[in-house]
Formats: sequence, structure tokens, C-alpha cells
Amino acid sequence: MPFKHLLAGIIFIIVIILLLTGIWINYENSKHNLETNAARLRDMTESYIDNSFQLIDAGLKLYDNAYNNQMEQAFSVVMADYNRTGGDPSRMDLETLKSVIGGLDIYVINDRCVIEYSTVPADVGLDFAVIYPDFCTYLHEIRNTSGFYPDRVVKDWSSGTLTKYSYMPTSDHTYILELGLKAEQFEGERRELTYTSVVDQVREFNPYLGEAILFQKQKRAIGNPSYILTTEDHTILDYILWENRTSQEVRDNEKKRTIFWQVIDMRDSRYASDMSIFAKLTYNDELLTSQLNQLALMHAVVALLVIVSAGFLAILVSRKLSRPIEQLVEDVDTIAGGDLDHKVRPVSGYELSNLAEKIQFMIEKLKEQIRECEIKEKRFTDLVQHLPQGVFEADSAGTIMYANPAAVDLFGYTPEDLKEKINILDVLVPEDRFRAQENFKAVIHGDKTEGGEYTGLRKDGSSFPILIYNTARKVDGGTVLGSRGTIIDISRLKDIEREIRQLNIDLERRVAHRTMELEQATSEMEAFTYSVSHDLRAPLRSIEGYSFILQESSKSRLDAKEQHYIDVVRKNIALMDNLINGLLSLSRIGRQDLSREWIDPKPHIIEVVAEMLEQVPDRHIEISVGDLPQCYADTVMLRQLYVNLIGNAVKFTRDTSKPRIEIGALEREAETVYYVQDNGIGFEMKYADQIFRPFQRLHKPDEFEGSGIGLTIVERIVRRHGGKIWAESEPGKGATFYFTLNGSP
Repeated sequence: MPFKHLLAGIIFIIVIILLLTGIWINYENSKHNLETNAARLRDMTESYIDNSFQLIDAGLKLYDNAYNNQMEQAFSVVMADYNRTGGDPSRMDLETLKSVIGGLDIYVINDRCVIEYSTVPADVGLDFAVIYPDFCTYLHEIRNTSGFYPDRVVKDWSSGTLTKYSYMPTSDHTYILELGLKAEQFEGERRELTYTSVVDQVREFNPYLGEAILFQKQKRAIGNPSYILTTEDHTILDYILWENRTSQEVRDNEKKRTIFWQVIDMRDSRYASDMSIFAKLTYNDELLTSQLNQLALMHAVVALLVIVSAGFLAILVSRKLSRPIEQLVEDVDTIAGGDLDHKVRPVSGYELSNLAEKIQFMIEKLKEQIRECEIKEKRFTDLVQHLPQGVFEADSAGTIMYANPAAVDLFGYTPEDLKEKINILDVLVPEDRFRAQENFKAVIHGDKTEGGEYTGLRKDGSSFPILIYNTARKVDGGTVLGSRGTIIDISRLKDIEREIRQLNIDLERRVAHRTMELEQATSEMEAFTYSVSHDLRAPLRSIEGYSFILQESSKSRLDAKEQHYIDVVRKNIALMDNLINGLLSLSRIGRQDLSREWIDPKPHIIEVVAEMLEQVPDRHIEISVGDLPQCYADTVMLRQLYVNLIGNAVKFTRDTSKPRIEIGALEREAETVYYVQDNGIGFEMKYADQIFRPFQRLHKPDEFEGSGIGLTIVERIVRRHGGKIWAESEPGKGATFYFTLNGSP
């Protein structure tokens, strides 16, 4: 290629790089500014919503407190009537009191957070411990105090009517009296301060904001009663409400949008009601993407114009510079041919003249560096001569061409011996020579690079372990001349290796002995539990029999109190019998041999479900059994596992209006997870580990029957199958038990 064309190409590339770099920097800055402005606008939107809502809530709070005096005066009338009855709310005429205090509704809440009496029949029996745990906690905090506790104007639980509530503990701290004020002006005056108007305002100045939905703590949509919450809405609201009350962001790449759940925390410790608002703000990411695409297109057009202009500029400049440069190239070619004494001819132009001088200076420096390389080569040779490791060079046939003093001394030879053309294989024992020869050939052909372990052979016939690292020795053209490498005496390493091996053998022996002792102790403990439980049954049966005879034979002679004592004895006999049965089952699970096979669990589960439903014919329980993959398990133990889990679900949905139990399986991280889910009373997650311990119960025996050993048996069965079990629950919303069964034939 002619030099002027090459120069034109170089100039063109340089100009293009510089200009395109500038265009790219400008594009990145513009893109950054656009994205920053969008982000700043979003921050302003969320800050404006938070500040505006706080101001609105402050105004509503002043409005709500305007009714405090009226309600406090009404409390004095209700409290006087309560004291008149001696603290018995059943003797209070609540309807008459309601008329006297101006139509305010009256509620009497007991120490279990249940509305026991009320002028609103639909609210009697309402259990705040289940439907509103936070409010129940608030009631417990004020129960042992005295005074008037006003609340905010909120929607009541039954009708959704705006109502202002207030509370006052009774003087004996047995009940909490509650008054509810419903006023028509609530629907008018309070609506002058609306949160939805704030949302309408932010939509006007933020074009990226699409949908904006506001929710109260009860998951009611503010200003949009027709809005139906999605599954994702329920999930994120539950997470914010009960686990992490902070704002959350969810990106929906499929619909090109970002959903930001903003938490406007307006909780006030002076009030029971939580007035916090949870805003679902949907940002349109597609609008920003469109603006960025337009920006990129504009810069692309500019870049195209720059490329065309740079081409013309490169041609003009190259014509002016090519001639003196070609002269410099001729001189450099001569010097590159080996004539370092050739002088560079002067050229016109300051820059090129300076370049010619620099080339001449570079040649002088090159001569100096060649001399330095010769010095360094000698220094390297001296270093190899004094290394403690053996260093050698051999030709392609394996004949040693060079060996440093360390290598010569290692094998007991002298420098004069090397003149006898010693082969590298001669310093190895005969049984290693064939393997070494194959390895050396592989190294020369580039197929092997790691070191090899051999047994060296000294001149006096003694042997010792060595490690040889070698590589191919090539010239510039790639022709292989032989190999070079290092030799290391590893006698001490071998001694250490033998010592470590003996230590490992001793350690394994001690671990095996400790394991045998542990297994023997576990077996003895299970046998002891079985023996104790079995021996307790005989006297227990005797007590049960004699108490039954005593009850039947003396029924007419015993008064009610004595009859009650016998009933208590028989009830505790049954409870103890259940505990013994549980201990026997738990012991049997630990001692019974596993007989695992591939089984389909669904037929066994259907049988268990049928048996459970026969035991509760008066209950209507919806039980669904999904598709369940086969599992490698013991059939008897697997059936017992589902009997206990389904039995628990049936038991703890007793007080549920529409009990529902779901049995199924899912895939999680390439593992099959089986589960049993119900919508019963549930429990708090802080007890999730406790429920699998023996005799650990979360409820009193008179509330739910059971020995407290069922889930322990389930956990033992799962553990014996090499799996794991865990539970997820929420009070009042049911529980789900998950388990896995690991292992294969």
C-alpha cells in the first residue's frame, strides 16, 4: 500500500476517533442529564406526596380532635352506669345510654380483645386479636391505666361508615369502654382535604407517572372503590405491613414500567388507628426510553456527517506530509536491515525534522541497550550457576548439554563427567525411564507442561525422590532444539507426606470410635424411652379401670363436686395415655428400619383424607389434593407423616367458617417440596421452630386436644429420610408445612 494512502488512513482514523469520542461524550452527558432529570422529577414527586399527605393528616387530626370534649363527657355517663352495676356490663341498658349520650354507639371490650357487648349487634363477638393484632396490643397497653383515649375518624369494620372512636378503661381494669361517633358532616367536611387531589397534581408536572393508587392499612383503595387488588398487590402490601415497613421498588420489564410502593408513615402513638397510606406509583419507563432513542438518533446523524468530513480532511493532509515521511521510511528501513551506523537524512518541516533527530537518538540508545543485554545475559548465567536447585538443558535425544553446579552435585557427578554425553535417562532408576522418556517427548511436542515425579539415581548407585519441571527449548522460528528444566530433591517432602498419612489414619480411627459410641448411646436412649413408656401403660390402665368402676358404682352417692373430681382424673388419664402413645410412636420411628421404595403418595393421601372426614361427619371441609410426584420413601412412615399433618389441619380449622385444606407439591431450586396448607388459626412465626419439639404446644389442652408429639414425629420421619421440614404461618390466616424427602436408591 502506498505510504500516502496509509497516512491518509491514519489521519482519517485519528480524526474519526477524536470527533466520535466528543460526540459520544456529548451523548453520554445528554443521556445522563435526561435520566438524572427523570430521577429528580421522581424524587420530587414522592417527596411532594409525602409532605402533602403529612399536612393533610395534620389538618384532619385537628378536625378529629374537635369532637374529643363531646365524647369525653359522654364517657362520664357510661362509666357512671358501669359503676352503678358493680362492674357487670350485662346489667347495663346500652340502648338507653345511647339515647342519653346523643346517639353514640357503645362497645364493651373484654381482656381478650373481644367485643362482649355493644349497641351494634353485628360487632358483638368481634375478635381484634385475630383481625387487628396491633389494635389488640394497644388495648392491652391502656387497660391498666385510667383516663380518656381519643382516636381518629376511621371507617368501621362492619359497614365502612366514617366513625370517630374513643376509649376509656374501667376503674376495675376489667373492660375497656369504647364510644363510636357517626356524623353526617364527616362525609362532607373531611372530604375537603383529600389525598387524591394531591395525586392529580403530581400527575400534571410528572409526565412519567402513570397510574397512582392509594391504599389504607386495611388494603382499601382510597378514592377508587372499584379497584381490585392483584396477587402481586396483596403480596407486597403484606410484606410492607407485617415484615418491612419501608418503600419498595418493583421493575416490570415486560410492560416497561417501574412500580414504586411509597410508604407514607403517619402512625401516632397517641392514637390506636394507623392512618398510614401506601401509594402504588407506576412510572412509564417506555417514555424515557423513547426520549433516549431520539437522542441517540440525533447523535448518529451528526456522527455520519463527521465521518464524511474527516475523509476529505485526511486526503488533503496526507498529500502534504507523505513526501518527507517516505524519505524517513527509507532511512529507517536501511537501519532496520542491520546498518546501525547509517545516518538519518534531514527533512523539511519542524515536526519531521524533530522526528529525524529522535530516530537518530533512538538508534544510539538501541546500541546502548544491546550492550546492556549482553551484560544481563552474563549476569543471568552467573545466577543459574549459583542456584540451589538443579538446572539443565538437553537436546532432542535427551543428552545433557548443560547442568549447573547444583544439578551436578545432586547426582554426585563432576563437570568433567558431562563431557561423556550423559543422557537425562541415565540419572533415573530403570523402572522410571520409559515413563520419563514418554513425558519428555510430550514436552517437546507441546503436549505436557506440568512436572513429573521420579526416582533419581546417583553416580554411586543410591536413589532418592526428585521432581523434574521441564519445557521445550525453541529457536525464533519455532524449531525445537530440546528441553530445559529444573530438578528438585523432594526427600524431605516425602517424609512429611508419610507422617501426615499416618496422622490421618489415626484420626479416622478415633472418629469411627466416637461415631460408634454416639450410635450406641442413641440406641440405648430410644430403648429406654420405649421401655419407660411401655411400663407406664399397665398402672395407667389399672387407674383408668378402677376410676370407671368407682364412677359407675357410686354415681348416685357422689355430689357434683366429687363427680367433677373423678371426671378430672379420667380426663388426665386420657391425656397421659395420649402422651405415652406419642412417646411410643416417637421411639418406634427412631428404631424402625427404613424400607424405602418409589411410591406414588397421592393414593395414600386420599385414603388418609377419607378417614379424617369420617371422623368429623358434621363438618364441611374443602380438601384438595394436587398432582404429587413420586418419592423414594418408607410407605408406612410417609402415611403416618400425612396423617399427622392433615389431622393438625383439620383440628386447627375447627373455628373457621369455610375450612379449606390444600395438599400438593412444587419445584424449588431443582428440588421437590411437598406441602400441606390450611386456613385455620395459624400462629406467629417466632414459634416456627418450637412447634417441632416434643410436648411443645401453642394452645391450652381445653382449646385444642393433642399430646404435643405429632409434629415431633413428622420432623423425625422427614429427618430419617434425609430431608428437611419448615412452616410458614400468620395468625388468623392459616399455616403451611413444607418438607422434602431426599435420597435415591
